[in-house]
Amino acid sequence: MDVQDYAGALRPLLAARTEDAAARLGRFRRAAEEAGSGIDGVLIDVFVDQDAEGPFDVWARFEGGDAFALDRRFDADRHLFGVEWGEDGWEPEVPPRPRGWTRDDLEQVVLDAVAEWLSPLLPPGSPEGFWRIGLPDGAGA
Repeated sequence: MDVQDYAGALRPLLAARTEDAAARLGRFRRAAEEAGSGIDGVLIDVFVDQDAEGPFDVWARFEGGDAFALDRRFDADRHLFGVEWGEDGWEPEVPPRPRGWTRDDLEQVVLDAVAEWLSPLLPPGSPEGFWRIGLPDGAGA
């Protein structure tokens, strides 16, 4: 399986959450506007599981002086997408990390796929740099 095949397998899984993710991002933008200068932006973190076998999560978090209050206000709603281990395997069913890929390889493909999915959903009219999609260590898509 190559990069295109893996990303292609993720697209329908992410797309199934598009409507919900777009609505949440809109609520985050409105909340940030209401908070005024206390919010500098929204970071969308892509977490690939520690073993890098397939599961990953996508979380949004606010950045700025009032971030803690908004993060708590939205709490679990900040979770935009996730893959968990269930009774019958990963839910939703993501392909396993291809043989020969490093953790960094998988992380980059997942990050790129998530950025491709979310970029068109980001509310228009946001200030430059308000939305950032990346890895928890600060690397971006």
